[in-house]
Amino acid sequence: MNCDTNKREHFMSKPYPPMSVFVITLNEAEHLDEVLESVRGVEEIVIIDSGSTDATLEIAKKHGARIVHNDWPGYAKQKAFGIEQCTHNWVLNLDGDEVLPKGGLQMIRERIAEGDINGIWIHHDDIFMGQSLNKARHHKYRRVYRKDRSRMDTSVLVHEHIQVDEPTGYLPIYLKHYGYDSAHGYTDKLNKYSKLKAEQRMEQGRPCSLPRLLVIFPLMFLKFYLGRQMIWSGWRGFIKANIDAFHFFLTEAKLYEMQYRQRHQHDEPRDE
Repeated sequence: MNCDTNKREHFMSKPYPPMSVFVITLNEAEHLDEVLESVRGVEEIVIIDSGSTDATLEIAKKHGARIVHNDWPGYAKQKAFGIEQCTHNWVLNLDGDEVLPKGGLQMIRERIAEGDINGIWIHHDDIFMGQSLNKARHHKYRRVYRKDRSRMDTSVLVHEHIQVDEPTGYLPIYLKHYGYDSAHGYTDKLNKYSKLKAEQRMEQGRPCSLPRLLVIFPLMFLKFYLGRQMIWSGWRGFIKANIDAFHFFLTEAKLYEMQYRQRHQHDEPRDE
């Protein structure tokens, strides 16, 4: 009997820890059925909804999800609330437009059954203009973790992240992410994110840097287009790299505007 056979038998004889999947929703009917189908068989699905008016809740009920309403408190606080609602210690967090690939749930179950980690890093695969940027470098996220070994940083307004005690593991799982599919929808989201990020910087006392305002766009474009290898996705990659870079420029521009208005709020209006 070889080592691979021994390993498979070890996994088959070892029970998987129960797991909760929680999803933050607000009008996510377009992709939610595919999202929840990708975690079929998980012990618990919890939907944290902030007031959907489309078919989101009907789809959630069809998949046997437990629905909890919570008025929107912000990205990080809503996810922290979602973690609290899960009854199992191991949790998987998905957004309403993120789909696990076939076999992904089983891979996660087998990895956490080893009992030597507190969380797992997996990848995002952004769908843009209807197709994957499959040749680009995909960012990693901690989406699987133990409740008793992790903490959500609720001080941030946007780009929330979970802090997980080491050791953590990695799996070559690529979440299909529909949230950035269209140029219009993506720029709309980044317009909102840049405002929140600028407000966060103001609260933290981190002023706008004029040299940064000057160079942030070309530097970030090069980071995404060449560093993240969007260059291999043709014109779609060129366009997305420009949108990503503009997000960073918008953040600096909005921070500059906030500080400018703060400095000149008591100035007398001048005739043009």
